Amino acid sequence: MHHNDYTVVVRQYLARYNRFKTYVENVKADIADYEQQLAMTAAPKVPVLSPSGGGGGGENISQEEREYMKKEEIEAKIQRLKKDIAKIEPVLNRLSRSLDALNDTDRDIVTRRMIYNESWRMIASDNAVSEGYCRRRLPKIIETLASMMFGPKAMPVQTELVFLEADI
Repeated sequence: MHHNDYTVVVRQYLARYNRFKTYVENVKADIADYEQQLAMTAAPKVPVLSPSGGGGGGENISQEEREYMKKEEIEAKIQRLKKDIAKIEPVLNRLSRSLDALNDTDRDIVTRRMIYNESWRMIASDNAVSEGYCRRRLPKIIETLASMMFGPKAMPVQTELVFLEADI
C-alpha cells in the first residue's frame, strides 16, 4: 500500500473527532453567552454634566466610554470565536457526512477503533466478523473516507497512461 498524506490527515481527524466536536459546542456556547452579555449591557443612568473636579492626574474616562469599550471588546471576542469555528466546523461536518455515508459495518469499525479506541476483539465480535478482517478493512475504510472528504486529489492515480494500438 502506498503512503498517502490524505489518509494520515483523516486518521488524525478521527483521533481528535470528539475533542473537535466538544470544542465547537463549547465555543458556540461561549458565543451565546457573550451575545447575551451584549444584550444586557445597560446604558449609564445619568449623563455626566461636568468634568470631574481637579485633583489627581489620570485618565478621566466617563462611564459611557467604559461601557462602549466593554461592548467593543465583547464584539471582538465574538468575531474571533466565530472565526475559530469557521476553520474547524466545516471539516468536522465533512467528516461526519463521510462517516454517515459508509455502510454500517465499516462505520462501526472505523468509529469504534479510531474514535473510541476499542479493542479489535470487541469490534469483531459485535459485527460478526474476524479480527483479521477488521484489521485489513480499516486502511481501506480510511482511504474511502479520504476520497469522500478530499475528492479526486486524495485518490491514487495512474501516473502513466499506456495506449495499446492495434496493428493494422
